[in-house]
Amino acid sequence: MSRLPIDEVLPEIVGALRAHCGVVIEAPPGAGKSTRVPPALLDAGLAGGRQVVMLEPRRVAARATAGRIARERGVRLGEEVGYQVRFDRRAGPDTKLLVITEGILTRWLQRDPLLDDVGLVILDEFHERSVHSDLAIAFLREVQQVRDDLKVVVMSATIATAPIAEFLDVPVVKSLGRTFPVEVEYLAQPPEERLEYEAARAARRYVGGADDDGGDILIFLPGRAEIHRCLSALERWAPAEGVACYPLYSALSNEEQDRALAPGGGRRIIVSTNIAETSLTIEGVTLVIDSGQVRTMRSSPASGLNELVLEHVSLASANQRAGRAGRVRAGRALRLWTRAFEHRMAAYDDAELQRVELSPVVQEVVAWSGADPGEFGWFESPPAPALAQAVELLRQLGALEPDDFRTTDVGRRLLDLPLHPRLGRMLIEGERRGCAAQTCAMAAILSERDFVTSVASDAPAGRSDVLIRAELLEDAARGSGQAARRLGLGVHQGGARRVAQVRDQLLKTIGARRPDTGDAVDLLKTLLVAFPDRIAFRREDGAARFVMVGGEALALARESVVRDAEVVVAASIGGRTRARDAVGGVASRGLIRMASQVEMAWLEDVYPRRFDERVVVAFDSERERVMAERQRRFDGIALERQVASVDRHADAAEVTTCLLNHALDDVVAAFGLGTDDAQFLLRWECARRWFPDADFPRLMLDARRGDPAQPIWEQVCWGKRSLGQLRAMNLGAQLSAYLNREQRRLLDEELPPRLEVPSGSQIRLEYRLEGPPVLAVRIQEVFGWLDSPRLARGQVAVLLHLLAPNYRPQQVTDDLAGFWERTYPQVRKELRARYAKHPWPEDPLQARAIRK
Repeated sequence: MSRLPIDEVLPEIVGALRAHCGVVIEAPPGAGKSTRVPPALLDAGLAGGRQVVMLEPRRVAARATAGRIARERGVRLGEEVGYQVRFDRRAGPDTKLLVITEGILTRWLQRDPLLDDVGLVILDEFHERSVHSDLAIAFLREVQQVRDDLKVVVMSATIATAPIAEFLDVPVVKSLGRTFPVEVEYLAQPPEERLEYEAARAARRYVGGADDDGGDILIFLPGRAEIHRCLSALERWAPAEGVACYPLYSALSNEEQDRALAPGGGRRIIVSTNIAETSLTIEGVTLVIDSGQVRTMRSSPASGLNELVLEHVSLASANQRAGRAGRVRAGRALRLWTRAFEHRMAAYDDAELQRVELSPVVQEVVAWSGADPGEFGWFESPPAPALAQAVELLRQLGALEPDDFRTTDVGRRLLDLPLHPRLGRMLIEGERRGCAAQTCAMAAILSERDFVTSVASDAPAGRSDVLIRAELLEDAARGSGQAARRLGLGVHQGGARRVAQVRDQLLKTIGARRPDTGDAVDLLKTLLVAFPDRIAFRREDGAARFVMVGGEALALARESVVRDAEVVVAASIGGRTRARDAVGGVASRGLIRMASQVEMAWLEDVYPRRFDERVVVAFDSERERVMAERQRRFDGIALERQVASVDRHADAAEVTTCLLNHALDDVVAAFGLGTDDAQFLLRWECARRWFPDADFPRLMLDARRGDPAQPIWEQVCWGKRSLGQLRAMNLGAQLSAYLNREQRRLLDEELPPRLEVPSGSQIRLEYRLEGPPVLAVRIQEVFGWLDSPRLARGQVAVLLHLLAPNYRPQQVTDDLAGFWERTYPQVRKELRARYAKHPWPEDPLQARAIRK
């Protein structure tokens, strides 16, 4: 067995575990931590005669790692060394080292909180920060408070390890250096074509070139579609060069994945998603071609729905990918971006908890702790709004009690199902309605990649995209596809087989034995129960546009056959919205990929408490008045409308608030104020700011809709419902009643509406919310004025707009003395020739001011 860099620090790791309850191992890609650390710890007896369990983030990595460990130890897979992933287990009573996917441990902890049969848990590839790894490290820390003999090991390649060590209060052991060096190359210019074709051309240039070392090639692309386009380009020349090409992604069967990973059999090009980024050792790879792209699951800020978003990888992920080329000998990595672009890349990937919908996570935390998930001991706390949204969904599904954080009977049943809470709730409802088998098929369809690849534009309309797929599944999985073609649908046989396997596993999980007795309506109602927050109503302004409860705007995708429904459940939402993707080419935030029809009577039956009737008021800008209508609503969405009398049916406070919100957008226009009244309001607000001890009430002239606490305006507007009524009142007199004697005196004396200038004129001051008051006056009227006047007991200098005889501003200043001294001589020189009839004395301070 060849030596790997991690072998040098195995004694240090063992020693750290003998002295502490855990250890954090930091080792770069290629060090061998996944295959060498677990057996070393098993052989050192650190599990205390119990099982060593290692968590892997992906199924393919769990199976491949367990197989490699078994081969290196010379044992049969499934005996001493085994694995367990979703719907697949190779382990027995003698298994001492078990490699599992992260969600499996979460299930174990809910059933056996002390993990009595486990002595040591290893979290591999922790830098990927999946929700399950973050849950596992938090749960395990709490278990260790009761079981001081449980050891926890965290292994990471690219993340800062100090916070992990501090969280667990354990030491860090570092392993330095890859097995072999990897030379990284970049493009000279950004790629001009699709990256999958750029990658295929790069492989073509390399094979048979001067630098070709004859090793295997690993290409990273973001998804299945890009992989198969790349394979099509490679297949044009690769077979003639003796090179076999293989895809590698999670939706492939175990056999297809194993073919891509199996060593020997000639030279290969493996085209993979990021599942080959960590843990996997693909023998013989010496060149990595990295597209730099990945599809990442993120939650929409507007709707809280998860969607796959195409993004550029982080620098840490790029280094992980490059490390695949240095596992067996020196290698190269070609990055399909420029060196300059690398400076704009994120250093690390953000944790999954920070970017996805959290209802499965919250369900686990509440079941574990029985407390508010916001108070749970997270390694890194998720966003509070995402937690609140998840709690609300679980309550709508009936998984949590309405008023506290206790798991219901439904919630406990959901924990036993290997599905998202939505789909688990659908299964429970399907059992209740006598349609468990078909519901399992629909749950499998929604949990796996869609096996329908195309929908003809003339495909007949239907009631449910999900139900149609369930009815076609068996025929598609057998490879016939005739039933789908008759309906204008194209199907992927391998994808259908995968969905059918998941359906069969779900049937086994729930123990469904009796044939279905429910009908299509029962099946459609299970979808309604599973997606209480994705009920969408057709909008009046567009045949293909919908509004979902909560206000999210959606459009029906072209591939949906649910074209005639007025109300739908949006069972699958995703993809970037482009006009050509939606029926009618409408623009919208999201596309409903799979819809299911809903009858209004079903909503009344399933969600009667979400209906209400109320009188709603709104401001009619054309009529300039508040109008009212009686609405029947579902979660705030109006379903029926009828004009109502404002005086007889509307709430007076709501009418006042509605009118006030509109009026405060433009007080002058709303109340029809003249200049004096408008300036009175501005003088009031300036006095409030300049004399805070005088306790002037706040008028909120800078308010906008929704601002709280407007008591004066509410009283002024009370009983009014139109702008005409507001304009008919004497606003100044009404507002003056709210001022005491001292406040009125301050307004009159310290913030006068007009100012007398040396010419004897009484000139209006212009008060403003921002900046000092403005006095626009002709230069001849201020001869003899030594300096700028000041208001508010000398606090504020008036801003003078000094005008020429034609009343156009010649100078703007709050320093009149400085103007006379420095600027007036030049102004006099320029203007005396143009306005010879007007006086322009050499000494303006001694001259007599004149009005005309």
